[in-house]
Amino acid sequence: MLFRSLKGRNSRDTRVSEIMSSKVVCVDGDRSIEECMALMTGRRIRHLPVVQDDRVIGVISIGDVVSAAIAERDFHIQQLESYISG
Repeated sequence: MLFRSLKGRNSRDTRVSEIMSSKVVCVDGDRSIEECMALMTGRRIRHLPVVQDDRVIGVISIGDVVSAAIAERDFHIQQLESYISG
């Protein structure tokens, strides 16, 4: 079986702890899409655990955040078009 290297290492011989982030950035469920996007962009992270009462209740990806932002933008555009056209 062929294994790809991770940071120059063989995946078969590399422990996750050797390549993972040690200080995980998390958010609570009350964060807005804009806040999550800013945090993910600023920290250059692609996945963000969502924590409630010191327990992980989910993980959102940058794709989730972008999709939600696009859906929100499209909703606002639709509302403005309806308002303009009467």
